[in-house]
Amino acid sequence: MPAMFFDMLLYCASQTEPCTLEQASTMVFETFALKITKQSIDERFNIDSVAFVKEILKVALEKQLSKVFNQGFLPQFNKIRIKDGTRFILPAKLSEHYKGNGGSQGTSNAGVCIQFEYDARSGKILSLDITHGTRNDQTDAKETVARVDLGDLIIRDLGYYTLPTLTKFDHSDAFFISRLGTKTKIYKADELEEISFTKLYASMLKHHQSDMEMDIQVGKEDRLPLRLIISLVPEEVYQKRIKAVEKTNKSRGFTTSADFKARCRFNLFITNVKKTILTLKEIILIYKLRWQIELMFKNWKSIYKIDEIQSMKYERFTCLLHAKLILIVINLQIIWDLKKYYYQKKGKILSMVKCFNTLIKDLNKIHGILKNKRKESEKKFQEISGKLAANHWKEKRKNRTNYEDILDIFICKSN
Repeated sequence: MPAMFFDMLLYCASQTEPCTLEQASTMVFETFALKITKQSIDERFNIDSVAFVKEILKVALEKQLSKVFNQGFLPQFNKIRIKDGTRFILPAKLSEHYKGNGGSQGTSNAGVCIQFEYDARSGKILSLDITHGTRNDQTDAKETVARVDLGDLIIRDLGYYTLPTLTKFDHSDAFFISRLGTKTKIYKADELEEISFTKLYASMLKHHQSDMEMDIQVGKEDRLPLRLIISLVPEEVYQKRIKAVEKTNKSRGFTTSADFKARCRFNLFITNVKKTILTLKEIILIYKLRWQIELMFKNWKSIYKIDEIQSMKYERFTCLLHAKLILIVINLQIIWDLKKYYYQKKGKILSMVKCFNTLIKDLNKIHGILKNKRKESEKKFQEISGKLAANHWKEKRKNRTNYEDILDIFICKSN
């Protein structure tokens, strides 16, 4: 019966439109020749089934294979940890279990956050945590700092930025590349003088520099020595930033200082990676890997509809959300393994979005692999492999440095 329940859950999770209890009842009858009412199915969603599905997700994460995509891709690091979170609003009836931020305009006070971290060297999912929608990224950074290992490279968005957390990474002999906090003061190395962005911008214009770096210190008391990577943004990006900043400051009765306006002209990164390990250009390039996780969240929402689960009781919602994540974990493992294989064989990379779209429609083949019958699993995997290799390649986007470009640059450098 547990296996039948899980098969039904995966079926519901794979549907691109909300799956009703009536549809689930029909699926059970057509697949297992078992007549069961939708009321009986609804009763199966209870605290025990929630614990059951959470355990399956845990096992799915633990059973992942972990092979480096290419030995020449950034071998100086143990793992390249890329992390981000995605949030979405839930029906108000779930607020007791999934707290949201609410709002003054009738916004639901229920919400969920999924914190996702993976290793860009192996494709292995390092963490997949479901939390209240009110839990912010800085809190997550503080509470999960112990998960980082010696020699890891951490790449995260500004939302996770806290100097105490970065200091702990540094003291643990881990590496990081982070955007500089908008309110963080920085000082010239071995000096007490605060850096002026107005003077910095004038100097870069005078010397016709589009990017540069300098040694700095951050922190009010215990100063942390770091590298500051500075890159000028296009004028249209600057104007967009200034417009947003001044709109916010005006609503709060503040005036935007000249130095902060000058600061908006830069992309600013701080890192504890030494120059002998990564150059300025490489730091900027590697940080672009972070965009891959945002594209992944986009796929989860557009293909797996994780944010479009209809109103239902807590137990059924939680089971369905975990089932969708289990399906995502399984499909990611298949895609990543095949990406490694075909990159080594053909020098091309499979498109994540194209593969996701196909695999969600191939639930029967996924079932065949999960049943652990060797011959059937091998046959189904070969069928999937052939289909994806036919026309699922990642396309080059004009004027955009993508994952394949970054891989090639660093792999060629190491050879």
